[in-house]
Amino acid sequence: MVGNGRLNMKPPFSPPQLIMLFGGALFLISVVLLGVYLLQKSISRTLKPDEPKPARVRVEDEAAFTLATVKAVITQLKTEQKVTQEKLVAAERRAEESARKFDLLAREIDYGLMIFDAEGFITFSNPQARKVLAVDTWSRRRFGEIFHDLPAFSQLIGECVATGTEVRKKAIEFVGPDGSKRWVEASVLATHDRSGTMEVVACVFRELPPPAAGA
Repeated sequence: MVGNGRLNMKPPFSPPQLIMLFGGALFLISVVLLGVYLLQKSISRTLKPDEPKPARVRVEDEAAFTLATVKAVITQLKTEQKVTQEKLVAAERRAEESARKFDLLAREIDYGLMIFDAEGFITFSNPQARKVLAVDTWSRRRFGEIFHDLPAFSQLIGECVATGTEVRKKAIEFVGPDGSKRWVEASVLATHDRSGTMEVVACVFRELPPPAAGA
């Protein structure tokens, strides 16, 4: 006791200090509890990992997707087929037009023209060729049959078909259907595709006047 009769007892901590101690204790407890929770969760995942849940696929949706895909493919194929068919028709029309123009030009020239395929069958002749040589070129025959009575022509075309031998402006004498001697200047030429394979053999000729007497 002191002079006024009261006990002089001083508290060990002031109120602000008590508040700080209490708050620190709560924080520490929270950190410990959080650490324990996270540790338990980690152990649980290690012992029993989460199993992936299978995706739920509806059979109706899958069937509808497959049907739509098939329809799209069919539509695309039909479109491509139509485009290809249109290109083919256009190419055929251009080929027919080119053949028609070629035929018109061949009929107007003063030269005889005969074309044979790679096997020696005739594929084209203009009126001048039939007039000068007096041969039948309407049916599909080989050069040997057409030029049966004109062995010089048969030899030249046969060599070109067999070996690709070309001749330019060669004078040929033959006997006409009236028994008179006649002369032509003939060229036999071959055309080839990009691979070098023979495509056609063309025989171009023009009639020559009779040579002068004593020549």
